Amino acid sequence: MAMGSAFRSQGDRLLALAFVLMVTLALAGIVSGDTGATFATTSTNPGNHVSTLLVQPPASQSAPASSAGGVVNLSWTATPTAPGTGHTLSYNVLRGPAGGPYAQIATTAGLAYSDTPPADGTYQYVIQAKVTGGGTFTSANSTAQNGISDRTAPTMSITCNGGSCAGWFNATVSVTVSGVDTGTGMGSVTRNVDAGGQVSTGGAGVTFNVSGESAGHTVAYFGTDAAGNASASANQTVKIDLTSPTAATGITGVAGQGNGEIDLSWAKGTDALSGVASQTIHRSAAGPGACPAVNAANYPTSYAVSAAATSYTVTGLVSNKKYCFYVTTTDNAGNTKSSAASGRITAN
Repeated sequence: MAMGSAFRSQGDRLLALAFVLMVTLALAGIVSGDTGATFATTSTNPGNHVSTLLVQPPASQSAPASSAGGVVNLSWTATPTAPGTGHTLSYNVLRGPAGGPYAQIATTAGLAYSDTPPADGTYQYVIQAKVTGGGTFTSANSTAQNGISDRTAPTMSITCNGGSCAGWFNATVSVTVSGVDTGTGMGSVTRNVDAGGQVSTGGAGVTFNVSGESAGHTVAYFGTDAAGNASASANQTVKIDLTSPTAATGITGVAGQGNGEIDLSWAKGTDALSGVASQTIHRSAAGPGACPAVNAANYPTSYAVSAAATSYTVTGLVSNKKYCFYVTTTDNAGNTKSSAASGRITAN
């Protein structure tokens, strides 16, 4: 009996040692491979004690901010989890399309990260808290936030009085500079009129006046989107002529070679700034006596002639009837000047 009891006692001790070894190996596997949100350890050694830690995601994530060059700036507040002695806290940054799936793009010990995605567009970001030391323990995702990668500058345009800025104007010009940006949207428009200094206005467009007689007003302009991408500066010349041309003078006429014709001649007017664009001959109805006052009502029939013309044959008149004429000179800005009446001229 004594011998059998001794064997049983020794067998019990071996069995107990085997059980302890099995538990230790199982726990070691749990600690090294755990990817859940808690620490959980135990031991039969009285010198060790149980510790449990819930790893939580960051308390909040700020809305990502876009900056030039396609950069998306992320920031978040710290996880409420205190990692404890011997453990290291860091954060995984994950990016993906709206709704996922997300792929890890970085790990950082800080509370901010600047990402440059491979192409312009909208991306979604989540942040995970990660604790390492005796294993790796990762939290769930933070609430997802959308960020825009935008490295494309705005497209800019300019109008004068609602249309083209080409050509000449004969009054103060209302200039509008505007931009379109399909990424983060417009941030501001900057203009510089006649090198007087840059002026920036927030938003997608700005309207301002350019005034004063000049053949060379200059408007330099560019746009910046909300991310900070700026378009190249463009330049527009705005030309304003406020002065009418000089009037044609010396209008005379003789009976033409054909029936019902009058041959007119005159000295054409001039314009020092925008130049003469055209001339128009105005004719009265047939009648005797002095010529009527120079206006469209008294001279209802008109004939367009070139800017360089100094003579013209009027046809289709009644023979032996007398007519009066005057000439209107128009410059390239639309300013006009009328001559005096010619005096009565008899048609052939």
